[in-house]
Amino acid sequence: MGLLTKKFKLLFDYYINSSLHVSFCVICYIISINLIHQIHVNWEDIAFVFFTTFFSYNFIKFNEDLISINKPVSLLLKSFFLKALISLVISLYLFFNLSSSKQIFVVIISIVTVLYTIPLISDYTLRSNPILKILTVAFCWTMLIVLLPFFGVLDFVNIVYYSLLIFCLVTAQMIPFEIRDMLKDKDLIKTIIHDYGIKYSKNIGYFVLIIALLFTMITGYLLENLVFKNSILIIILITAILVNFSREKQNKYYSSFIVESVPIYWLIVEIGLQILL
Repeated sequence: MGLLTKKFKLLFDYYINSSLHVSFCVICYIISINLIHQIHVNWEDIAFVFFTTFFSYNFIKFNEDLISINKPVSLLLKSFFLKALISLVISLYLFFNLSSSKQIFVVIISIVTVLYTIPLISDYTLRSNPILKILTVAFCWTMLIVLLPFFGVLDFVNIVYYSLLIFCLVTAQMIPFEIRDMLKDKDLIKTIIHDYGIKYSKNIGYFVLIIALLFTMITGYLLENLVFKNSILIIILITAILVNFSREKQNKYYSSFIVESVPIYWLIVEIGLQILL
C-alpha cells in the first residue's frame, strides 16, 4: 500500500510540476464560460490555449536552468523540455488556423511572455517588479481565456465583464503563491509580499474580488439575468476563502493544486447548478 501511495505521489507531482495541471485549469475557465452561455466555441481554439499554456509555463519555469551552463540538465528537465517542444509545434500548427484578429492576440501574449521571462534590457524583466509580475500574469490569462476563444462570439458587455472577472480572479489566486514563495524568492525576485506584507497583500486580493463581485451584480442587472451568475458568485467566495487561509508555511500542494484548481471548482459548481436547476 505504501509503495502504491508513493507511486501515486510521484505521478501527482509530475502532473503538477510539468504544468499539465495549470494548462487544464486554463481551459476549465473557458469551458465554464461556455456552459454558462451555452454557446459554440471552436475546440481548436481550446486546444491551442491548452498547448500554448503548457509550453509557456515550461518555458518560464525552466528558462534559467536551460540557459545556465553551470547547472546540469536533469533527465526529468529534458523530458519536460521535449514535451514543451512538442506542444510548441502543435501550437504553431493551430496558430495558422486562427483568425487574423486572434493571431494578433497571440502575438501580444507572446511578446509579453518573453518580456516577463527574458531580460532583454540589462537584467530587468516584468517579473522584477512585484506589481507588474501579477498584472502580467493576470493580463495573459485574461487574453487566453476570454479574448482568444470568445472574441466575436460573446457580445461586448460580456467580453468586458469576463475580462474583468478573470483578471480579478487570477490576481487573487496569485496572492497565496506570492506568500508561499516569499522566502524562496527573497534573494532572486522581489514579490508583492516583500513590499506590502502578508496582511496588506491579502487585502489586495479581497479588494479585486469585491470589484469582481460588484461587476457581477451590475452586469446581471444590465442583462436582466442574475440566475446564470450563481456559480460565479460561489467561485468568488471560494477564492476569497483560499486567499484568507494562505500562510507562509503552507502545505506543499495548497497553492500549486488547491488554489490553482479554482477553475475546476467553478466548472464543477456550474455543472452541478445546471443539473439541479
